[in-house]
Amino acid sequence: MIVERTNYFAKPGHAAEVLAIRRRACAVRVKIGLAAGKVFVKQDGDGADVTWECGFATKDEHERDLAARAASKDFEAVRAAMKQHIVRFERHLERRDVEPLANGMIDTDVTGIRAVAREVTFRSGNHTLKGYLHLPPGEGLFPCMITNHGSGISQGTWDVSRPATALLLMSWGIASFLPHRHGYGNSPGPAWRSEVTAEFGTSEYDTQLAARLDRESDDVIAAFDMLASMPELRPDHIGVMGSSFGGTNTLLAASKSPKFRCAVEFAGAAMNWDRTPALRALMTQAAAKVSQPIFFIQAANDYSIRPTKELAASLDGTGKVVESRIYPDFGVNRDEGHRLESMGQAVWGADVRRFLERWL
Repeated sequence: MIVERTNYFAKPGHAAEVLAIRRRACAVRVKIGLAAGKVFVKQDGDGADVTWECGFATKDEHERDLAARAASKDFEAVRAAMKQHIVRFERHLERRDVEPLANGMIDTDVTGIRAVAREVTFRSGNHTLKGYLHLPPGEGLFPCMITNHGSGISQGTWDVSRPATALLLMSWGIASFLPHRHGYGNSPGPAWRSEVTAEFGTSEYDTQLAARLDRESDDVIAAFDMLASMPELRPDHIGVMGSSFGGTNTLLAASKSPKFRCAVEFAGAAMNWDRTPALRALMTQAAAKVSQPIFFIQAANDYSIRPTKELAASLDGTGKVVESRIYPDFGVNRDEGHRLESMGQAVWGADVRRFLERWL
């Protein structure tokens, strides 16, 4: 990557004008189809009063950017105005060669890539299941996150590969695999509602649901075993994440197998927690068995935030690596709040990246 950094040293008393003009320059850049870049202001001490910085993937891209600025009358006018308020201007170019972390994570440019997953089949018990693998650009070897769907991926759905979260993971240099558990999406087997037939809120419903989700988590472990044999992936750096039923499956699978490097659990059982004591007990027992680092996440306006609060609290004092976060309301109702994982990457992305950098 090529990074251009320009430093502006203001005349005495002109720092505010320099900042305002630099911001105008960013607006002009956007107007002529260039990236705005980032503006920094000196807090104290020596150095430039205002600094602008922008990164470019290649030298050619940077040269095209320079040419576009030179061809713009509006940008030239901004430059002329800036000269009236500064005593000195510096431009520095540097090349940044980013090395991957020990787990293989690395900033990856996913601009313009085809976010089309590869369909992969794998065995789990008596079923041959399907899943969808997104690989970052490049040769690998890549760390990988198994991303578990909720109940919304019903058989025959159009919602197949969930590319939004996959793209975020790929931009961090992480592969993403979405397994369709048995009875969902493009995988055979009985749908969950054919096995959970009792009325919601009854003890029978609770018992049936806990048993069904426990069986589903075996599919997640089967997905791990398949991924660990893939030549593009790092078998010792595979984690697991998911939301809603997928969050529950994330927790249950992690509790059954220490092979998962870490787990990120979004809103597991949030729609059921308050009225399913058997499922609560199953998940609390699973949390006690988890050996790898785990991060519990929800939005404040989800159906119930008790899962995140109570599961994290159940691990207080155990010495295990446990993080939890309740984000502010996401959307205008509890359904949107419940979809924080699939729709709110801008909200949780930085925290999850930090967690994965350390623990994946």
